[in-house]
Amino acid sequence: MESQEKIRFFLELLNCNYQLHFWQYDGEYRLIETNWNNELFSGEFFSFIGMEKLLKERQQEGKMDPVILEAGNNLLWIAGFEHRENTVRHVFYIGPIFSGKDSLLILRKKLDTYNLSVSLRTRMFRTFEEIPVVPFHILRQYAVMLEYTLNSRKIDISDIEVVNIISGEEKDIQFGTSERHFGIWEAEQNLCRMIEEGSPRYKEMLKASSLMSSGMKVDYGDTLRSHKNNILVLLILCSRASMRGGLSPEIAYNLNDYYAQKIEQCQSMADTTKLGAQILEDYVARVRESRENPDVSDSIRNSCEYIKAHLTEPIQVKKLAQQSGYAEYYFSHKFKKEMGVSVKEYILHEKINQAKVMLTSSDESIQKIGDSLAFGSRSYFYTCFQKAEGMSPSEYRNTKGKKQKGE
Repeated sequence: MESQEKIRFFLELLNCNYQLHFWQYDGEYRLIETNWNNELFSGEFFSFIGMEKLLKERQQEGKMDPVILEAGNNLLWIAGFEHRENTVRHVFYIGPIFSGKDSLLILRKKLDTYNLSVSLRTRMFRTFEEIPVVPFHILRQYAVMLEYTLNSRKIDISDIEVVNIISGEEKDIQFGTSERHFGIWEAEQNLCRMIEEGSPRYKEMLKASSLMSSGMKVDYGDTLRSHKNNILVLLILCSRASMRGGLSPEIAYNLNDYYAQKIEQCQSMADTTKLGAQILEDYVARVRESRENPDVSDSIRNSCEYIKAHLTEPIQVKKLAQQSGYAEYYFSHKFKKEMGVSVKEYILHEKINQAKVMLTSSDESIQKIGDSLAFGSRSYFYTCFQKAEGMSPSEYRNTKGKKQKGE
């Protein structure tokens, strides 16, 4: 069966519930076929709005899984590649899709701020009124099915990335419309147990719970707000489960405050989705580390967390000791006994690790990186880095940076 026939059959299945359309392009992004017959989203729309550029970048990076694209004004598309041996044969878009039942109202309010003619506004509203609202967890399942339709490859829902095309613009999301939370309690408890154990299998439990429930059943008239609230609930679950798993309450609560602020700063579905994954990974990793190092006391563990959070500042052992409630000599002795290195060695090790990340992930000058990590001078930064890594910062950037880019 040819790709056009496969996609038509796939759309026929989807259209049993939602009226969706498709656009098919060749490997050079030349339009082959579409069943969309409206002037909106026609012509060079996908190129103009930045979708084509993003997909080309993903293609170059070898990211061939389908992706959900937020294209502004609460509109979504599913995009997927038909490929053979990393060579793209066809590119497909499926949509348009609204992210929540309030999306049309939000879009209407936004269009009212533009100086549009009555006829144009009427045509646009008529088009937008026909765009279906698809629950987000259903949308991700469609993306999984699209990959199987195009490439006969089975992937997981967690492989589906959400990307915001237009940064800085508010986006909305609705996880689902089921009226029940059937089985969610058991799945939620299993997820919490995985967090308590620091188990990497938490992703399996997360997948199970996301398929059973779409979160709190409260209509705020603002789907982004609803999504943020669901992530806040996840944050609280992680915080409590991690403490039961042995993570220090001080660390758990500090993380809770940090991530709660990050959630409120999210401006799109892509932001909240990535942050939710980061929250889970962070808590699970910390619990696992706590369990693997049971002989490290809470006071020393808290000092280590403080050091990691203040690498850009001069860190004094005296201050760490005061925060822990110990005399400086006793604190230094206790730290080395439990961590295997002195406080100053640990601080330097963490600063070097952070410098390595900055050298390979940013274009900041070496001088600026050294200054930002409070090394005091360029020569001292070079000396410490050379001793720790066996090469200078510039050599490290040239060798490791190229490897990460695949050069």
